[in-house]
Amino acid sequence: MEHSREISNDLVKEVIKIRRYLHKYPEISEKEYNTCEYIRNYLNNIGINNKVIGKTGVVGTLIKDKDLPTVAIRAEIDALPINEENTFEYKSKNNGVMHACGHDGITAVVLGLAKLLSENKDKLSCNVKFIFEPAEEVGKGAKKLIEEKVLENPKVDNMIIFHFANSDTIGMEIQKDISTATIGRVSINILGKSSHWGDAKEGIDAISISGKVLNIIDKMNNSLKDKGPFILGIGMINGGVKNNIMADSVRLEGTLRAVGDDKFNYLLDYLKEKMKILSEESGATIEVNLESKLPSVVNDYNLVQIGRKIGEDIFKERFVLGEKVYLAGDNAAYYFQKTPGIRMVFFAKKENEINYPLHNSKFDFNEDIFYYALSTIYQMILSIR
Repeated sequence: MEHSREISNDLVKEVIKIRRYLHKYPEISEKEYNTCEYIRNYLNNIGINNKVIGKTGVVGTLIKDKDLPTVAIRAEIDALPINEENTFEYKSKNNGVMHACGHDGITAVVLGLAKLLSENKDKLSCNVKFIFEPAEEVGKGAKKLIEEKVLENPKVDNMIIFHFANSDTIGMEIQKDISTATIGRVSINILGKSSHWGDAKEGIDAISISGKVLNIIDKMNNSLKDKGPFILGIGMINGGVKNNIMADSVRLEGTLRAVGDDKFNYLLDYLKEKMKILSEESGATIEVNLESKLPSVVNDYNLVQIGRKIGEDIFKERFVLGEKVYLAGDNAAYYFQKTPGIRMVFFAKKENEINYPLHNSKFDFNEDIFYYALSTIYQMILSIR
């Protein structure tokens, strides 16, 4: 794999230092006040104009010429409410909060890029906007920043987002078009009829019916594979008041993830129809509600071609132009509805170690990827006209 001459060892060391600082002091969504201050101080020190946006977000702007197009690069800055179990020196010092999704690394790389691009401003054929987004983990950041005109003044013409994964050795993947799933938060409410268990025939057992709901969902996941990849998963069940009273209500909450709106809508309608049948059979009232919905991230064709060329140059056989869609979600989909964008994934497996997945209390990744991520995104920004 090749390196760019501009990516010095000193810059990589600086990015690692930033990442480890951010990892040590994580902040949850909408509470990223110290992170915001740290980012602003760094941008001020390298001469990048910046301001607070969305209370805890930051937007920095590097203007080459106001008549040139503008490329934005997004970094998420929030952490997760997870108690870290790693033992390295830079583990989280904030109890119950952890960067278990790589946002610390993404933010560090974007700050490193800001420094690199400001030092090589003469090579740019565009302006660059650095968007440090709060509250991504709770799906609020992008909409909030769009409302506050983050894509304007100057208008953003192209956008780059990226993520780190530790599921494979150092490499890179770009999806041809759809990159992430359409995701919905789904609730299923069962209303039965309570009675004493000594007189069970007088009641309608909502808990028993919830078991049938789960069986139907399992069958959906196994029998509708032609609609895949997709998943309908239940993460919460609540119901009942006392051990000797038949539960009259149960609420199930879960997630539906599918490739694109058409398949998502088909699966949701399928679930509703199955629940209607179960309601008629059981005598219970069953309601399916879509509590929220996040659209898919769809990559722009022209940006994919640019990214593919650069990825193949840098990563050689470790670059993949993928067709498989990740069942993850990203509220960056709202940016991509307004401007052409690309989502890239950098793989950073730690060799000869156990690699714990995203959102795990022992999540970590190989910091060697920073060299390649910096090089890839730098070359992309230089290539966009």
